[in-house]
Amino acid sequence: MRDRIKNCELFRDTRSIPSVNEKGKTFQLENKEKVEVACVKIDDCVFKQEDGIKCDYLFEVESKKKLFYVELKGSDIIKAINQISETLKQTRSVYPDWTYEARIIAGGKVPVGISDRREHERLKNICNGGKVTVHHKNMYIETI
Repeated sequence: MRDRIKNCELFRDTRSIPSVNEKGKTFQLENKEKVEVACVKIDDCVFKQEDGIKCDYLFEVESKKKLFYVELKGSDIIKAINQISETLKQTRSVYPDWTYEARIIAGGKVPVGISDRREHERLKNICNGGKVTVHHKNMYIETI
């Protein structure tokens, strides 16, 4: 699995603003400390369609032992949560003792009570202390 992840890196460097953009949605890190960040294409690279559902990208911040599982989504928030959950389950053995963060950037409104849904609770438990964030605007920026 580690080789598959390595082979699907889009970049690994210390750029100030590592980001991905897809379908009008953007996830961006603000890298003020200039630490090394790797961006991995999960969907259609690490995992193929026959491997089941998976999220779009994984950002790896090794110096902080932190991972950001990213899904850029139109409106199906529950599907996005399940995509990240499945990807995390399939990759976490490569990253023991890391913090798992889940980020969903949705084009539409986030349904009321989404954090009370069992799928959201399950993802929070899988993240083992990391945050699950569902953002309803087309761009999300996070400082690392």
